[in-house]
Amino acid sequence: MAHKGLREFSGEEAGGLALGQNGFHVIKGAGTTTASSKGITYWIAVKANGAAGVQARSYGSGDDLAEDGTQSASAGNNMEVADGDVIYGVFDQIYMDQTGERVLAYIGR
Repeated sequence: MAHKGLREFSGEEAGGLALGQNGFHVIKGAGTTTASSKGITYWIAVKANGAAGVQARSYGSGDDLAEDGTQSASAGNNMEVADGDVIYGVFDQIYMDQTGERVLAYIGR
C-alpha cells in the first residue's frame, strides 16, 4: 500500500517533521556556540540528548533560557534540561556547562 503522506502521521509526529525540516546541529561540550558560527541566524528549539545544563540567548527580544531569565550575553544560571525535553524559542547562542553534555539545536534560519 502506498504511503499517504502527511495524513499518515499523528499531530505530534507531523509537528516533529516540521521542526526538523531545516535540519539540526549537535552541540556538545562546555562553552558557547553561536548561530553565526554555524552559518545560520537562529535555532528554533533545543532538545536535550541526556540531561544538560544549558543557557540559550534569545534572538531579539524576550527572556533568555536561564534561571533568572535575563536578556544579556553572560548573566544567568544554567537551566537543567532533562533528557528528551524540548525547549522552543528563537535562540542565537547556546551555552553548555559540562563537556559530556549535548543538545540538538533545530535550525530556524
